[in-house]
Amino acid sequence: MKKVIRLDQNHEYFVRADLSKYQNEWIAISGKKVVAHGSDADVVYKEARKKKPRAEISLAKVLPPKPMILSFLK
Repeated sequence: MKKVIRLDQNHEYFVRADLSKYQNEWIAISGKKVVAHGSDADVVYKEARKKKPRAEISLAKVLPPKPMILSFLK
């Protein structure tokens, strides 16, 4: 029997979405959409937290070939 691994919705969005317009930027993802982006991870996270104070936010740097993803729960 195969083991099924379920990704959270933010990670799944990150993997599947075309994020090329955010190349070399940090993005904050919440609810399957980019809610903030920019060159400074701290600023991006704070902007996203203001917009989504109680939501799960994933912070990722859009760089090929290997993305880096950090998830935060409030």
